[in-house]
Order: sequence, then structure tokens, then C-alpha cells
Amino acid sequence: MKKLNAKRLAALAMTLVMLLGVLTACGDKADTNNGSGDGEGFPTMTIQIAHVNPTTDDDQYNKLATLFAEKVTAATDGAVTFEICGNSELGGEADVLTGFDLGTHQMGIITNGSYGNLYGPSLVVELPFIFKDNETAWNFLDGDIMKEVTDGLYDTLGYKVLAWGEGGFRNILSQKPIRTPADLKGMKIRVPGMEMFMTTFQTIGAAPSALDFNETFTAVQQHLMDGLELPIASAYTGSYYEICDYYDMTGHFYNAISLSCSKSFWESLSPELQEIFLTAAKEAGAAAHLAADGRGRYALQDGRWRLHHHRRCGRGCIPGGLRARVRGLS
Repeated sequence: MKKLNAKRLAALAMTLVMLLGVLTACGDKADTNNGSGDGEGFPTMTIQIAHVNPTTDDDQYNKLATLFAEKVTAATDGAVTFEICGNSELGGEADVLTGFDLGTHQMGIITNGSYGNLYGPSLVVELPFIFKDNETAWNFLDGDIMKEVTDGLYDTLGYKVLAWGEGGFRNILSQKPIRTPADLKGMKIRVPGMEMFMTTFQTIGAAPSALDFNETFTAVQQHLMDGLELPIASAYTGSYYEICDYYDMTGHFYNAISLSCSKSFWESLSPELQEIFLTAAKEAGAAAHLAADGRGRYALQDGRWRLHHHRRCGRGCIPGGLRARVRGLS
């Protein structure tokens, strides 16, 4: 009997060690003490916001997280503070969503494409060439269809989308210019690990690879990959102009990013705090839209890339073969 108890104690100790390892990433796990804080009755808490991009002032992921954090902290008189954990410090987006499920992560900047892997209706935003410009995309994200999608995410998977930010249109970076779809034939292109992305580039004739984003810069630099595709602001803040001479403005996908949290965390907040979070998120999302758009324009004018502008003509430009493949996705 003593031997059995010892094993149980050892197992318990190992479990505690593993939990402590998770909770100490990016500093200690967020403190959600419900005691009274310095604000007017607000609990004192420090919340982590995870994202995969650089933690630079001009990065659109970091901008959305930072603007939101500043607004909430001001509205709660300093009772609620935040720790921004970028550069995939708390894992990739799939890891963050798993953390939402397990209760080890509270908030994060999540692309809509990551939701599309888990919840089919989210893919409506991921259709190739569906938006003709940023304003059309923003209006769609703020419309009734996406409200149904975000409600479904919450009810079905337990993920709360507080607001949408600006990811921007995705374009192709490479060592050679892309003038026609034929130029992509056989090219090894890094894309996110989503069926819609893989299907689109396979149909065009490229050889897409869902390489981990943290490994992409080195892979392209060492010519293990021929190129990749990213929004202009992400490509610029990631310094991809150092290894890719050409940036072709294909605008094949729109990259919608969200400020999200877990259902359990959301429901742990008081109604008053929920209202503060929603207001701050929407204001931060609107400001991030404009900031990212401006950053993209600056990057285009910087002269570090040889640019080629393609005509962006909306969903009517989807090739027939690709339309058939898209219809087959579920």
C-alpha cells in the first residue's frame, strides 16, 4: 500500500511540474486574482495575449493587441494589465487554441484561417479573390454573415471573437517575378496549413508546403523553398525584403485576424468588464485597420522590393478549375 501511494505521489508531482512548465512561459501565467484592485471595484489581474508575429510597434498583430491592452488598462484605472507574448512565444495559433481549450491560454490574435480548420463556416472569408479591396473586406467582417460565424464559433467551439483587425491581402514573395499563373508551376511556396490554401496553389500548379512559419525565413534564405505568400505589412516587419527580391501583388487571399479569448475566460469576467473589453476591442480593431493599411502603403513605397501589381477583380476571376475544387471543399 505504501508503495502504491508513493507512485501516486510521484505521478502527482510530475503533473504539477508539467503544469508549472506551461504556466511559466512568457513570465508567470496571467494573474486573475479576483480581489479588489486599484480601479473602482475592478479585480486586479494581468492577462497574456499571445500572437505569432514580431512584437514591434509597427506589426499589425502586435498593434491590435497593444491598442486593446492600453484601452482596457486605462478604462479600469490600471487594475487590469496585459503581457503581450509575440513571436510564437506561447506557441503557434493551433497551440493557442488548444490552450483556450485547456485553460492555459486566455487571449490571442488568431487568424480566421485557423478557425477555418476547425469550423467550416469560417471558410467563407478564405475563398480566393473574393474581396476586391480592403473596404469591402472590412464591411463583410462587420456584417451579419460574420456575426453568425462568430456566434457559431462561441457556441460550438468555445472561442470568443471580440473584434476583427487588419491582416491585409496576401501576396507572393519570391526570387523571380510572377507575371502569370504559369510562372508558379512547380514553385515550392510556403502557405499556411489550411486546405483552402493548399488546394488553391495546387490547382494553379505550384507545390505548396505548410512549413512552420518560424522556419520559413531560413528555408527561403537557403533556397529550400522558392518563396512564400504574406500580407505586405507582415512581409515588411518580418524583413523578407532581405531574401526575396520580388513582391507580386496577387491579392489572392484576404488575411482576417481576430482578437479572441476562450469562452471560460470570457465568462469569468463581470458584465461590466465584458463591456469594457468589447468596447476596447472594437476601437482597437478600427484603429488597427487604419494603422496596418498605412503601414502597407509605406512598405510599398519603401523601394526594397521590385513590385508587380496584378489586377484584383474579385471572385469572378477565380479560374473554372479552382471554382470546382472550392465547391468540393466542406
